[in-house]
Amino acid sequence: AEAQYNLGVTLQELGQIDAAVKCYEKALTIRHGYPDAHNNLGNIFLELRQLDAATDHFEWAVAFKPDFAEAYNNLGIVQQERNQRYEAIKNFEKAVAIKNDYVQGHSNLGNALQYIDQVDAAVKCYEKALAINPNYAQAHLNLGLIHQERGQVDDSVKCYEKAVAINPNYAEAYYNLSAIK
Repeated sequence: AEAQYNLGVTLQELGQIDAAVKCYEKALTIRHGYPDAHNNLGNIFLELRQLDAATDHFEWAVAFKPDFAEAYNNLGIVQQERNQRYEAIKNFEKAVAIKNDYVQGHSNLGNALQYIDQVDAAVKCYEKALAINPNYAQAHLNLGLIHQERGQVDDSVKCYEKAVAINPNYAEAYYNLSAIK
């Protein structure tokens, strides 16, 4: 199972998605309770917008490995895509409870909270993500958007400038920066 899984990871990284899926599926025929294979298949199906299949694999991943923060996070992403905001929040909260230093988990929780107008709680999530990794451009962008919505232009500009300093190819941050200057 491990060899098929590792081959699947390599093929996925090379963009050979169909071959990667076959390897993960072979790994799962050898060992059905292989959470990493389920999680990676879930990510592929999420990318392909096959949300039912993605959900199934993420749920299998956490069933076989209840402390799998990344799989809870991924399940939350699927739920966000389906506008199941409160279910997404629960899974993002599980992810960061399991792995408190999970930058993407905190950022995704912030996004979900922002969608339900819990903006102050979202700010705390983005700040937590940045406390863990000050170079997480997405959190700077998200904070910039909140500052912009609140009319705090100077703070917004600072956040967008940090985002583009970290990632010079961050088109959304450049766009937002140019829109408010």
